[in-house]
Amino acid sequence: DALPILMTAKGLDYELKKQYTLFIIALNEAKFDAAVQTSTATVTVNVQDLNEAPEFVPTKKQVSVSEDLPMGQQVASYTARDPDTMQHQKITYRIGNDPAHWLAVHADSGIITGNGELDRESQYVTNSTYTAIILATDNGMPPLTGTGTLVIHLTDVNDNGPEPDPRSFEICIQDPQPQRLNIIDQDLPPNTFPYTVELSRESQNNWTAEVEDRVLVIKAMKGLQQQRYTIGVILSDVGGIKKLTTIDAVVCHCDGDAKDCSERAAVAGVVGVPVILGILGGILALLILLLLLLLFLRKRKRVVKEPLLNPEDDTRDNVYYYDEEGGGEEDQDYDLSQLHRGLDARHDYMRDDVKPTLTAAPQYRPRPTNPDEIGNFIDENLKAADNDPTAPPYDSLLVFDYEGSASEAASLSSLNSSNSDMDQDYNCLNDWGPRFKKLADMYGGDED
Repeated sequence: DALPILMTAKGLDYELKKQYTLFIIALNEAKFDAAVQTSTATVTVNVQDLNEAPEFVPTKKQVSVSEDLPMGQQVASYTARDPDTMQHQKITYRIGNDPAHWLAVHADSGIITGNGELDRESQYVTNSTYTAIILATDNGMPPLTGTGTLVIHLTDVNDNGPEPDPRSFEICIQDPQPQRLNIIDQDLPPNTFPYTVELSRESQNNWTAEVEDRVLVIKAMKGLQQQRYTIGVILSDVGGIKKLTTIDAVVCHCDGDAKDCSERAAVAGVVGVPVILGILGGILALLILLLLLLLFLRKRKRVVKEPLLNPEDDTRDNVYYYDEEGGGEEDQDYDLSQLHRGLDARHDYMRDDVKPTLTAAPQYRPRPTNPDEIGNFIDENLKAADNDPTAPPYDSLLVFDYEGSASEAASLSSLNSSNSDMDQDYNCLNDWGPRFKKLADMYGGDED
């Protein structure tokens, strides 16, 4: 009574065959003694169409480009196909893994371009090979993603100069031996040797250098001190690419196989040329700051406020009292009520020409009893009015002084001491000083 189970021998593909027709015959495990008619069953298998991930062709693509590929230039065209041919789905592309961030892929076309920074000597490159992962995703339900591997072989360009290795050595002061250093070039032949070498100008006084095949030989001159030296070495390859590197050389005191260089070299390093240059630079900067400070102070002293009116243009006259006739005139009597009148009758509105402030209203000084204080009274109340937010605008009439009523005396022009100018003696003008020189020239002296 066992039920038969129908299983697939390999994977089905809807796009290759949508339906299978099977003929199934049931047989007895034990053979019959006589012929028995067998029965056959027909089974139809319909394959359902399901969404399948895009497939890159090939799954691993290899290309070769130069490491100096300009930005935006095509590296490769890497596309995938959709197995679901009956669904007409759209495929979009993106970068899955780009360790150095050198690549970009067009979402629709799958064209891969570089950013102009490809470098065969980069840490992300192994044996001149750079590997990136490209992804292709369809818009099916659900969306599925296929993976492709792009292997880029970078061809070498002569873009690196040679350099010595190692970059430091110790040498004895008694019998200095030539120092042999390997020359390393990250480029590949034919962009490497033969090499040439030259020393920086500062190093030529104490050292010499030459190249033997792929080895840099440095020799010390006589008269070296027990200290640390920095040697500037310029190496060039066959293409003329130069590179400046520095080598630390420690000159030691040697006694047989024993070397004594650590302590003195350390002391020399503390007070060496770079430290001395740093100290001198600090002193120079301090002197410059001091000079700028002195110039600033001197400039401030020279700043003098110029008068509002040039003394040469000041034509104001001064009144000098040479005689005092005495009292009796009403013009010596001040009517102080006129000064106080403007303060009592000010208007009750705010000034609109300045922004009001939240300060207390100024206090006005009352009328003084002493007439000699009238000047201070005017000045103080003037300042109070300027700071008073309730004061009238600037174009309002303010009373600052009052002479009093008119004098009872007649005009001074009616006073005549003589009927003619011939009776006057103007020679005294010559004794009144330079201010009256013009009048003395006009009226004094003898008649012509």
